[in-house]
Amino acid sequence: MGTPLPGRPPYRSECRVSAAGGSVSRWGEEQRQAARRGVWRRFLAALGLSPAARRADAHAAACNAGAEGERRTAALLQPLEAVGWKVLHDRAIPGARSANADHVLVSPGARVFLVDSKLWSSRYLVHAAGGTLWHGEAGHKPANRSRDLRSVLYETDLIARALGVPVQPVIAVHNAPVAGSGFTVREVPVVPTDRLVEVLRVNDGPPARREAAALARRATVVLPSY
Repeated sequence: MGTPLPGRPPYRSECRVSAAGGSVSRWGEEQRQAARRGVWRRFLAALGLSPAARRADAHAAACNAGAEGERRTAALLQPLEAVGWKVLHDRAIPGARSANADHVLVSPGARVFLVDSKLWSSRYLVHAAGGTLWHGEAGHKPANRSRDLRSVLYETDLIARALGVPVQPVIAVHNAPVAGSGFTVREVPVVPTDRLVEVLRVNDGPPARREAAALARRATVVLPSY
């Protein structure tokens, strides 16, 4: 049995992703094509002399990785629907210009979770130090993931305001090892995906079917498909 999330009562990359990763490849390809629009741009890109094309290619690759992470998370979450969870993928967030919610869940206990999917390199450890989220350790050029943390906190706040209930964020990490099989930084649990469903279920409350159904309907309307 898992451990309840510490830090608060267990109320539970800038890529456009749809239907758990369905449109991200198209978005990335649009960026690649835009960087190659016109004969001269295509010529420079073909020669490897276009910085814009290189940036667009890198962005598309990052988006594709993000989409794959979301698809994997969606597959992991699917069994929860059979036991009364409402699972919404890739939802627009009221008040956010470009951010979208990867996965919003309403539990049978009427608690709301925001799951943010990350597919990071398996070569480096995900850990926290001094309130900062890191991917990699000293001596290996660790990546500061503070931006990812700020993003999920921002999305959580907007969703909570839109629904009028507390929202518990969770960062789910694919591939990369996670320190301690999961930890919490700035009240955001960071867990390996093989523990995601366990953590969600442990942090549900007593059954509240009527409230959960009403909240699920509200979430579907207030957080439309992106």
